[in-house]
Amino acid sequence: MSYFANLVCDSTQAWRKFFFTPADPRPLGLIRIIVGSLVVWDLATLGPDLKDYLGSNGWIGPEALRQFLAQTSPGAWSFWLVVPDRWLMPVWVGCLIVATIFTLGLATRTSAILVWVIALSTARRAPVTLFGFDQMNATWILYLAVTGASGQALSLDRFLATRRVRRQHAAGTNNNSLPRPTVSANIGLRLIQLHLAIVYGSSGLSKLMGVEWWNGTALEMILLTPEFRRLDPAWFFAHRWLLQLATHAALALEISYPVLIWVRPLRPLLLAAVFVMHVSIALMLGLTEFSLVMMAANLAFVTRRPHVPQTKAASSPVLSPGRPRGKSSALRR
Repeated sequence: MSYFANLVCDSTQAWRKFFFTPADPRPLGLIRIIVGSLVVWDLATLGPDLKDYLGSNGWIGPEALRQFLAQTSPGAWSFWLVVPDRWLMPVWVGCLIVATIFTLGLATRTSAILVWVIALSTARRAPVTLFGFDQMNATWILYLAVTGASGQALSLDRFLATRRVRRQHAAGTNNNSLPRPTVSANIGLRLIQLHLAIVYGSSGLSKLMGVEWWNGTALEMILLTPEFRRLDPAWFFAHRWLLQLATHAALALEISYPVLIWVRPLRPLLLAAVFVMHVSIALMLGLTEFSLVMMAANLAFVTRRPHVPQTKAASSPVLSPGRPRGKSSALRR
């Protein structure tokens, strides 16, 4: 019975340490800036053809979209379905303003929720433009919204809070300009980290079902697809071994990511490989937004170990454990 008691105790302690140890909120602040900027960019690109994307007489009308969502995503919603055509422009401008406010880190607890609603509604209203970027961006914003921690660093919220504290106290009493670690920041980082592990792992395992990933021709097929072609593939096909190497390397990276990313000595190498992979995807396939949002999420792993200050008794050779106090006093004399 003692084994099971210790197992429950150790598991509980590990769970608490993993999720509830205070963490530096600065990575979340940087993630907020990037994903918020991408929402602003995504909305801005809809502006010139707003009615075609979101209007009742656009590429997909409201009724057709409702039927599509009922078949593919029962219970899915989008506030754009109830916005009249005459209100499209004012609502679109309002969404741009809210997304900009969120990116700057102002009223982030509220603006994060609003931006998540905007990002999700826009992605569902315009499924003809939907791809991996939209789902991933909405997911990271959701985690920022539920934890409310993205405004604790690199934000106007942090700037205004720091200024209020300095006004309330005498000058020079608040010299610590770094944000303090918080539990909410750690929860936000952990949610993104775990989701990344699932995304990369499931993506890699699903690729094993394709023969092209086994024989190393998957990237060749992608380069031959006109909609993804951004570079002249002639050079790559003259060096097929390089394409085969990249194919197997990408597959190995995705499959090993859920395991190796938690090994701290290997984490910098793994993150560097992930960044190289996504930069290559952006340059070769033109999926720039998707690459940016995935690289932003990987910043959740750019964290430091929490600093636990040593007590004077523990660090002092005089009062160290196992050494009698009287003998230490005699040695000092």
